[in-house]
Amino acid sequence: MNRTEYLNRIHQVLIEAVKQAKEESHGQVASYIPELASVEPDQLSASIYLSDGSQVHAGDFGTHRFTIQSVAKLVVLIGLLEEYGEEKIFSWINAEPSGQHFSSVSQVDRYGPIPANPMVNAGAIALCGRIPGDTLTRQLWLDRWMEKLFGLPLSIDEKVFQSEKLTGDRNRSIAYLLRSNKVLIIPAEDALDTYFRLCSYEADITAAAKLPMILANGGLDSEGKRVISELTSNAVVALMATCGMYDESGMHLVRTGMPAKSGVSGLIVAVATGRGGFAVSSPKLNNKGGSVRGHHVLNSVSKALDWHFAAPWGYLRLDDEPF
Repeated sequence: MNRTEYLNRIHQVLIEAVKQAKEESHGQVASYIPELASVEPDQLSASIYLSDGSQVHAGDFGTHRFTIQSVAKLVVLIGLLEEYGEEKIFSWINAEPSGQHFSSVSQVDRYGPIPANPMVNAGAIALCGRIPGDTLTRQLWLDRWMEKLFGLPLSIDEKVFQSEKLTGDRNRSIAYLLRSNKVLIIPAEDALDTYFRLCSYEADITAAAKLPMILANGGLDSEGKRVISELTSNAVVALMATCGMYDESGMHLVRTGMPAKSGVSGLIVAVATGRGGFAVSSPKLNNKGGSVRGHHVLNSVSKALDWHFAAPWGYLRLDDEPF
């Protein structure tokens, strides 16, 4: 199979998966954040960004924009791993599945004080408190890492940011508990300001697919330029596999074989190791906080292309060689 045939096959599989997913009517938008409750619930966009730089899209990719929400937890984790290293980061947080809701207060209180992992809210809030500098400096730090990992500057949706601040009392409970346990080393409200900004960066599906492509490529971009270290990339993908989909991480990995990270805007980014990055977004969520239609698309594409990480080579081959 030559490169053009390979790409066309992937594109057709993606288009068909999106078409089927649009028939799915289950799920609810994240109504506890007022600005997310007001989005168009039937939007669905998907993109696959292959390691060679080829990219295909399907659905509402030309008009659908969203905040990246908890997918942004990958950004703060990657940035701090690159700057401080694994030993330091995992002295601040653990790296184990929590088995509980992503905004669980009891997990911190009962099993803490160190958060279970960087993919749940407690872990991300704790890491936001480790970004050096004052509030503005931390925001500029996030801006730089967003641009580095998504390939272009991302802006904050101010309406979503304000909505998060006004309704984020559960996250305040977590932050103040972390502060009382001396896990959070800056004032709780300062860390929360950074965390709410982190979740409020806006993107479209074509940009969202670049970060998982870098992770699928061991930290390299599509031109072979190193963006992050292979050590960081490996650690992040491992955490996505075990914790990235919260307490549905196991079943997601069984079904797709693609480590992934979800956000309550309906965005899921997934890593097809050695092949490329996958992003899909649709606002209606299941009770675990994952996009219902997003799951459908990921499951369908993984099965059609044999992209499960445990498959030796996968269904598609390029010039009769593993690709």
